[in-house]
Amino acid sequence: MRRRAAVAAAAFLTAVSCRTVAPVAVPADPAVVAEAFSTVLAARDEAWGARRFKALFRGEISPRVGIAVRGYLALFWDGETLKWRASVPLAGSPRSGTIPKTGEGDSGDLFPGRLSGPDVLATLLGIPEELPSGDGALVRGGRVELKLPSGNGRAVLVSSPGGVTGLSLPGGVRVELSPGAGVPRRIEVRGPEGRATLTLESYGSWPEGEEAPKG
Repeated sequence: MRRRAAVAAAAFLTAVSCRTVAPVAVPADPAVVAEAFSTVLAARDEAWGARRFKALFRGEISPRVGIAVRGYLALFWDGETLKWRASVPLAGSPRSGTIPKTGEGDSGDLFPGRLSGPDVLATLLGIPEELPSGDGALVRGGRVELKLPSGNGRAVLVSSPGGVTGLSLPGGVRVELSPGAGVPRRIEVRGPEGRATLTLESYGSWPEGEEAPKG
């Protein structure tokens, strides 16, 4: 009897685990979509508005193949271009680079998955500059999924309450975000090539005239 109970419990836990990993998606109610879109718009205006900041993240990169790398990532943003510097090479990248919001820049190896420049900026700022569409919006795992017009699997994931708490990016890359004042407090990037975790250490204004550290 005990063996049967144990087998039944294991089967039940397996079923629950499967449902947790792949939550069922249902069409979002128009009122829910409108609320989520309003949340995204407010977050986008704050993140991509005219501002200058510098931030320091503690990071860990865990590739599928190879050893984990730990270090620090410093960011300097002037509203048009992101300058970054890593204490150690992250995911095979150089130790510094720039990413303009109008192009690719030095973004190819900053995270596992070789994200594009705009996708890296969306990850680090916590939200894309591109506005999502309400067409085909879904509720999945308690979050509203708003697709981006640029396609390729891109979407913004909105929690209520909680704000923008995730992104879907090309190549099966998923980003989990803990929103904060100015930049996310925590960023976790997962994809077929590995995982990266950034935890905010400091954030503040970047005064005009103050130079970013050279690479």
